[in-house]
Amino acid sequence: MPNGFDQSGKVAVAYQGSDTYAFGYLAVREKAPNASGVYTIYTSQRWLYVGESHDIRQSLFSHLNGLGPCMKRRGPLSFSFEVVPAAQRVTRQQALVEMLVPACNLSTR
Repeated sequence: MPNGFDQSGKVAVAYQGSDTYAFGYLAVREKAPNASGVYTIYTSQRWLYVGESHDIRQSLFSHLNGLGPCMKRRGPLSFSFEVVPAAQRVTRQQALVEMLVPACNLSTR
């Protein structure tokens, strides 16, 4: 299991109070908030992407509509998120990228 998962496979870092969801249109529509924050996209074996956005739901839909080659060749995918105030988003994302080393963030390739 990738760094940051507990024994049951649930996300063990960064997302206090947030669950793991299958990365698909229905789950994004029903679970992801229209709020400022950070989000991760991953498989059961590897962190793939850590993003930040003023609208988590909109950003996840953008990924679904245009999945990049790095994520397209892996699967099935899951996502998780953390609501974070706008002033703290970039700093939080950078900390998570450093900690999780996602495969598909440009800075970690």
